[in-house]
Amino acid sequence: MRTKSVWLTRAAVILFFSSQPALAQGNDDVIVITASRVPIAADAATSSISLLDAEALEARGAVFIGDMLRAVPGLAVSKSGPAGALTQIRARGSEANHTLVFIDGIEASSPFTGEADFAHMAFDDIDSIEVARGEQSALWGADAIGGVIHLTSALPAVGREAGFRFETGALGTTRMSGRLAAGSERGHLSVSVSGLETDGIDISGLSGERDGYSNRTGAFSSAYDVNEALTLEASVRWIDQITDSDADVNYDGRLNDTDNVRRGQQFFGHLGANADYQRGGVEWLHRAGIQLTDDAATNYVDDDRKSRSLGQRWQANYQTSILWGEGETRHRFTGLLEAERDRTKNDAGPGAFENQTRILETDAVALDYGLGHGALDVSVSARLEQNDRFEDATTWRIGAAWSFDNLDGRIRLSAGEGTKNPGVFELFGFFPAFFVGNPDLNPETSRGWELGWEQSFAGGSGQWSAVWFESTLQDEIYTDFGGFPATARNATTESQRRGLEVEASWDMSSEVSVFGSVSLLESEQNGGSEIRRPERLGSLTLDWHPDGMNWSASLTADHTGDQRDTDFGTFLPVILERYTLLGGQLRWTVDEGMEIYVRGENLLDEDYQDVFGFNTPGRGLYFGLRLSHN
Repeated sequence: MRTKSVWLTRAAVILFFSSQPALAQGNDDVIVITASRVPIAADAATSSISLLDAEALEARGAVFIGDMLRAVPGLAVSKSGPAGALTQIRARGSEANHTLVFIDGIEASSPFTGEADFAHMAFDDIDSIEVARGEQSALWGADAIGGVIHLTSALPAVGREAGFRFETGALGTTRMSGRLAAGSERGHLSVSVSGLETDGIDISGLSGERDGYSNRTGAFSSAYDVNEALTLEASVRWIDQITDSDADVNYDGRLNDTDNVRRGQQFFGHLGANADYQRGGVEWLHRAGIQLTDDAATNYVDDDRKSRSLGQRWQANYQTSILWGEGETRHRFTGLLEAERDRTKNDAGPGAFENQTRILETDAVALDYGLGHGALDVSVSARLEQNDRFEDATTWRIGAAWSFDNLDGRIRLSAGEGTKNPGVFELFGFFPAFFVGNPDLNPETSRGWELGWEQSFAGGSGQWSAVWFESTLQDEIYTDFGGFPATARNATTESQRRGLEVEASWDMSSEVSVFGSVSLLESEQNGGSEIRRPERLGSLTLDWHPDGMNWSASLTADHTGDQRDTDFGTFLPVILERYTLLGGQLRWTVDEGMEIYVRGENLLDEDYQDVFGFNTPGRGLYFGLRLSHN
């Protein structure tokens, strides 16, 4: 349960089908996939993984995935305003586009920036969130310098399921969602829709008009067992959003109270086929799939269309794995072939300098081997990527772990290399009025290692882990404002990142559970702290389900320490003050399948900023009704 939880079998199955992550820590009953791309026991993983399961997500009670992720050690959340504003995640001091994000096995990062914007991830059908921290490029490819985040949709058990939610509250917010699903011994079918409307706040803080937000999301997934060996699957997620915002129209580094609107559509699709064979103690697994990420946006100022953009990413992969063993020795070997084509198009009207169409192509081959022998686990991974613009890149990762059964503890050590290719904006610009691209950029590379200890206590009802990590980033890409227009460049010095991550969970009784984390981080470039990397992060979630009662409650506290930012009006450094966001829920089960609740956000009414100059909401209360039928 919580950040250490026994996976429901159906969650492991869909992730296995998608050839994508699923992991938890410290429990030998847990099925894991992220650490090796095939199912292994959690106590065989050698890297840092955290899992927020369905119960943890319910206890957190947040609407947006970005706020859920505040519970994970090493992740810093930067929101540029209220609902719908750009939301970035920085893992272990890396940049926001250094973390690879998947939704049900589909890469969700923008083809333009290589970065996933969590602003529009207001999903009510997510069953778990998994985070693998550290350099993961050897298994998952470029962009996975800080780690990998995987969101997994809920799957039905055998039978039929239905659910509905309605919520209303502060800032003129209305939220609705519905889901229908059915499962059988041969497969499943699931459909969900959701909508969110809010009047928002004035992002500029100039007492102007409110900047509202609208979100419509739909999702579909299915899988069918053709026979005992072959399974076919498909999934789709579609997001339509309208975001009001303010802009710096005179380029003085301060937001003006403007009427800017961005209308966007995102589409994520997956088709796959999986074949499994077993003979004489040897398993042979095959995974083949095609994924599409489509990201379109249109920008308006005072109802006048200014620009349109379209980014598409096609991916195809084939993975084959062999698992075998005898006695207490087990082996696994995986081979992967992958191809990716990114196409981006920008249109700002006839004759505009922004108008460009670009295509980037990448092919990759990867290998992974794992050995388990008694208390020892070893993993070795390597990947070769061929890119049409850059030199071939080879990344690697190795890890080892040893279990001390007499101590109920486990020590692990791993090291790896990650890479991040420059994004289309960094290479080619698209903003000639104030920013031009640099086609001579080199990819960023990072090498790091970590040493961790995992410990069970209280008869196995509690677990904690502590990890020390260090990483060095070379050729970091930054924006050079020394000339006009600005451009992107590679830094000539290294960026150093190091820190300590501690997380724990404890089922204190049948009624009370608690989980939390603390992170200490240093991220420096040229001896100075990098922006938007807090040196202190902390989170605590308490969940209370009194026995024999028809009500329950939860409380969350997320702390972000002082962090450095830049005042782009003066280009001088500023310090964003520390803050703590307190949230809570009170739930009452009226009848079987009917629940009403009240939840609160920022209950301390903190006046805070994640990004300098961008206003954020104060205290908010919301009231909701939830219906379910199984």
